Amino acid sequence: MKTTLKLSNLLVAIASVFTLSSCLSSSNNEDTVYANYSSYVTIAGDSNMGYTFYSDFGCILRPTSASIQEVLPGLSNSNAKRAFVAFNLIPESENGKNLEKGAIYDITIVSSNYANYGIPTYNTLELSTVESDSLITKNKYIQKVDQNIWAVNGYVNALMTLNYQQNKPFYISAYYDKEQDIVPETNTFYLNLYYNNNSDDYNAQGQAVISFDLPEEVAGEFSSDSINIVLKAITNYDDNILQEVGNCRMAISDFYTPSF
Repeated sequence: MKTTLKLSNLLVAIASVFTLSSCLSSSNNEDTVYANYSSYVTIAGDSNMGYTFYSDFGCILRPTSASIQEVLPGLSNSNAKRAFVAFNLIPESENGKNLEKGAIYDITIVSSNYANYGIPTYNTLELSTVESDSLITKNKYIQKVDQNIWAVNGYVNALMTLNYQQNKPFYISAYYDKEQDIVPETNTFYLNLYYNNNSDDYNAQGQAVISFDLPEEVAGEFSSDSINIVLKAITNYDDNILQEVGNCRMAISDFYTPSF
């Protein structure tokens, strides 16, 4: 399981601009097409079969191959599992309407200065499967986690502010103890953030939405259709205590990543 972000991706990922392509829109381009919609999505499919994007607000998006090739040409060569995309509906006359949860829409991806980038995604580990206790002993503090977290389409997501040392890779993951963090009596799943900037110091700070995959095996521990997920992290520089940094309600079905 890969929990390390390589140095070459460090700065762009932490700034949440790990772009799948450069933006093509230009204020000097009279033919610029503006996006009516944007969304975080979980990606299914490939360049051969075609892509399907499962929007975090509940609808299913089917982008044209031509718009993928034009706006996101790097998608087929990436391992991107999540992204933030800008798009319009097909036909154009449909643009402007409210999108319905569960509905399927044909779309075209549209160039944008504020969208069309990959979301950093990391593994969630079960504590007993880790050979050492490094997830506990080497866990460092996170500057800030926005309390507005959400869990959908196989991932839990949070806007995080991280301190790091330039020119050094950092390590990030999420983990849980199956004996303590799964509580069927209260329908609660506690998920702990692990962060190690691989240094005793830092000289930079960045902010990004980061996604952690949800462990499907946990879904069977609950009998209800929905549960509370509570995110915990170390938030004080001189402390090693995990504190609750946010929570949300999630459907049991959202433990599973949609399949194409």
